[in-house]
Formats: sequence, C-alpha cells, structure tokens
Amino acid sequence: MAKPIVAVTMGDPAGVGPEVILKALAHPAVRKACLPLVLGDWEVLNRTRRGRAHYPKLVLWERGKTISKNTGAIPVLCLSSLSGQQSRPGHPSKACGEAAYRYIKAATELVLAGVADAMATAPISKRVLQLAGHRYPGHTELLAELTHAQEVRMMLMGGGLRVVLVTVHLPLVRVARELTRRRIRVTLELAHRALRKYFGISRPRLAVAAFNPHAGEEGIFGQEEKKVILPAVREAKRRGIQAHGPLPADSLFYQAARGDYDAVVCMYHDQGLIPLKLLHFFGGVALTLGLPIIRTSVDHGTAYDIAGKGQADGSSMREAILLAARLARRKKMWRKA
Repeated sequence: MAKPIVAVTMGDPAGVGPEVILKALAHPAVRKACLPLVLGDWEVLNRTRRGRAHYPKLVLWERGKTISKNTGAIPVLCLSSLSGQQSRPGHPSKACGEAAYRYIKAATELVLAGVADAMATAPISKRVLQLAGHRYPGHTELLAELTHAQEVRMMLMGGGLRVVLVTVHLPLVRVARELTRRRIRVTLELAHRALRKYFGISRPRLAVAAFNPHAGEEGIFGQEEKKVILPAVREAKRRGIQAHGPLPADSLFYQAARGDYDAVVCMYHDQGLIPLKLLHFFGGVALTLGLPIIRTSVDHGTAYDIAGKGQADGSSMREAILLAARLARRKKMWRKA
C-alpha cells in the first residue's frame, strides 16, 4: 500500500509551529509512515532551519505536481511571504493570523480533493486568528464550516487515556446552560463511531463524567446529572452504545487510565484536559470527530514564551502526524474491503 500523504499546517508563524514541525519531520518514524506535505511559509521555515543541520531539507511544491518519496526533502506549499518583523517569534501579528488561516483552508481543500489523505495541524492562537478577521473560537469550528460538518467534537488522547469533550472553549459559568441531552447524546454517538471506525474497538466502553461533585449527590449539588446527563446516557444505550454514568469525575479517571473504559466523555474542557495532560503532557494528540476528513492536531498551544528558542518539544506534533497516517491507512483499507 502506498504511503499516505499527510498535509501538515505550520500554525501560527510566530509560535512554536515551525519548530515543532521540523523536529517532528526529522524523526525517522514519520518519514517511514507517510509522505508529509507542509503548508506554510518558505522563508519562516528556512529561518527556523538555519544552523540546525539535523532538521530535514525542504523543497518548494506547487499544486498539480506529484509528491515524490525519493527526493529526501520535505515538500512545502508556500502560502505566505512574511517578513522577519511580521513573523518574529513570540510576537504574533494580524499577518500571522491571516497566514495561519490560509494554511488550514488550503490543507482542508487538498484533503477534500483527495490530493492528501489526512491533515495534521500545528497550534494557532484564537486571538490572532480573530485579529485577522476570522471569527472562530479555534480550529474545530473553522474546519466544521470548511467541510460543512454539522456536529464535531474533540477527542484528545495519550497512551493511557482518551477523552471526548461535550463543550470546549466556554467560560465555566456558561457550561451548565450549554449542556443538553442532545449535545451529550451526539457526543456519545461520535465517540462510539470513532472508536469502532478508527481504532477497531468492536464494542467501545464509554464512561460519562458527571458535571457536579459526587455526581450531584442525589441533587444536593446540582440537577444536571438527573435532568440532562442521565437521560442522554439512557438514550445512547437504547441506540446500542455501551455508556456508563454519569460517574463522579474524581474517581473516574483513575479507572479509565487503568483500562476500564475506552474513552471518557467529559462535560467541559478542563475536566478532560487536566487528567490527560497530567498523564501525557508531552506526546498527547487531538483528533476531530464528525468531519468528513481525517484531522489530527497537537494538544498544546503556540507557546510564544519559548518560540524561536529551540526549546519546544516536537513529540505531540510527531504523534499527530503518525496518528493521521495510521488513520489514513486504515481508511484506505476500508475502501478496498
């Protein structure tokens, strides 16, 4: 089977994206697993490469050309021409936000057109994206619009834990009113489908985290468990989904990490991300559920404080590319079956 082509977006040019991409692509496992295609800025990448012989060689690529595995260099589709001032590490600009948007849009188009088999994204800044006039809370919402996906969710994972988020970038004071039976049920359905389709788990075991302490303590600490979460779990069970909960979050993650469940459905961002990053601060990866394409991502931000200093860890970017490649190979196998 031919190696899958993975479109890798450079993220915010002023963040750690250029560095973590080059570090990830220097790893032999990545080159063995796929043919990477970087969508970014030629000059920014070469400025990042300067003086670092262990980083891979780059070659300019144009739409319509084949992507060869024999050149030894990483093809780059150049979509911006930022000056050193515009892309100064640690100093994001409106121009960086516009460039990051172009990389994501072009990568999505390439995957939808079948030129690439999957995409893996380096981190962006929501603030800078919006500064450039693109009013999205993040990658997920932007990708949903670009692919016309109706329902999308984030699954984040490391070696010992998978979490799926019902709500993502919301102030905590808004989470309770955003939780609905339908939203939770759809999250359970997407998680169930992804675990079967992408990970080959025939009967996924889904744990559902409660929203309130002690799962509401029979209503003493809140009514969300009785009125919203439990009915959603029951609806999912009637559809053949093996869902358990709502379960108190303070003990649930220990059980999930030891292998009692295949994924945990969490009600809000930090409920899932704190235990995940405790276990997998380096090397964690995100997968967007509900898209018609395969999209993976790092599980960290732009890290402006260390951008350009050579200190960024490339393991999450590496794992995102490797996961995209594995899922793309699996998708090709389904089509042949």
